[in-house]
Amino acid sequence: MRSPTDEEFAGFRSKEEPTGLAAEPLNIIILGASFGGLSCAHHFLDTTLEQLSKTKDAGLTYRLILVGPSTHIYWNIGAPRAIVKSGLVKSEDQFLPIEPGFHKDRAKNFTIIQGKCVSMDATSRTVSIEWGKMADLPKIQTLPYHALIMCTGTSARSELLSLHGQYLETEAALNRIHQQIHHAKSIVVCGGGCSGVEVAGQLATYLNYKRHFPFRQKSSNPKKITLLSGGTTLLKEVSALGKPEICKKAEKQLKSLGVVVRHNIRVTSHESWFDQTGATRITFEDGTTHITDVYIDCTGVEPNSDFAPEAIKSRNGYILTNNKTLRVDVAGERVYALGDVASYSKNYVLDVYHGVPVVMQNLLNDLLLHRWKTANPDSDHREKFEALEQKEFDADLPKNSQICPITKFGGAGILGGLKLPSFAVWGLKGRNYVVHKAKMVVVDGGNPYASPVQGDKYYSGSKG
Repeated sequence: MRSPTDEEFAGFRSKEEPTGLAAEPLNIIILGASFGGLSCAHHFLDTTLEQLSKTKDAGLTYRLILVGPSTHIYWNIGAPRAIVKSGLVKSEDQFLPIEPGFHKDRAKNFTIIQGKCVSMDATSRTVSIEWGKMADLPKIQTLPYHALIMCTGTSARSELLSLHGQYLETEAALNRIHQQIHHAKSIVVCGGGCSGVEVAGQLATYLNYKRHFPFRQKSSNPKKITLLSGGTTLLKEVSALGKPEICKKAEKQLKSLGVVVRHNIRVTSHESWFDQTGATRITFEDGTTHITDVYIDCTGVEPNSDFAPEAIKSRNGYILTNNKTLRVDVAGERVYALGDVASYSKNYVLDVYHGVPVVMQNLLNDLLLHRWKTANPDSDHREKFEALEQKEFDADLPKNSQICPITKFGGAGILGGLKLPSFAVWGLKGRNYVVHKAKMVVVDGGNPYASPVQGDKYYSGSKG
């Protein structure tokens, strides 16, 4: 990513309200440079700026700043297969550089910053960014925002399943786990959700069998793979939707691969390299312990919201978001949250992409309202504002979906509330974990699962 110049930094920090064509641009800051952040950035540069340019009110201009801790995105959709061994998912398909995706926007007032937001002040409308490798600059810079979109997502407990900073950390973690798995005789996967089910299935599929067609042939030295579930069933979210048969199907497929599934087992701690062999000691809720060669934690995610004031977060740390407008009303004007970090989301990828048009339309409306107020502060613009297209998030639109590839040619899953046959799981995800769509996410910002409807790149099916 290009490092901003000293002059640019001075401009970023300016709090002066523009009054004419030569005035300092207003900062539109997007926190998070993964699926949601990239989509919003492309939409702003490709569509929002053009729509704003049609109005000359107040002569306002804008600067888009995209902030993310990594120079590359991690295609963690394919993480369950990438974990197994090197080469199953190519490195260039897993980690894609962000900056080349915006080469077409070089002439626009746009900057990508490798850094992490460490604090937000809703009163002064500023965010403090801890920069990446910029030794010639202060480590933390405070920037004002005119509008703020929070797309910081969630982090899995394991750096194998999500970025925990710069992508090189996850790349190194994958290299380490490949070596450990290669020499291991026993592997424990902890977590009965979709990630745990997929990881256990992919490990068994690619490590314990020489072939899967026309019949399965087991390898001569299979590894003992155990999946620990903290509940009474796998895929409890699917079970809660009244689809217990899908959960049973997933467990049956895992057992057919030789995976040992244990329910009602809760891990309280795990200690890696507790001895000279490099094994991991697991401690359970009842005080008993177990030793395994490799331990993979797939037990859940935490929202990346440490930077946000407590007043705008839920008890669980998610950003309190208006479930329809996706505005963060408690944070003041022109503040939004999108995707996993937001309280409206069920942590499905479709919650991100079905939310993008809502956030971006409401951002446009709010920017237009500010332009009108700046140009004519004594006028009442309510009727004009209400005449604009208003978008609301439809919680029923991104229906609950979980697609879990398990075997070589199938798996279990639900899409749009409907049960998927095993071959459909393979076709939609298991064949190659849609790595061929990864570049599109960076270059275009579209939904990797979408079959565009009427030119809309965000929806994966009919809008009804």
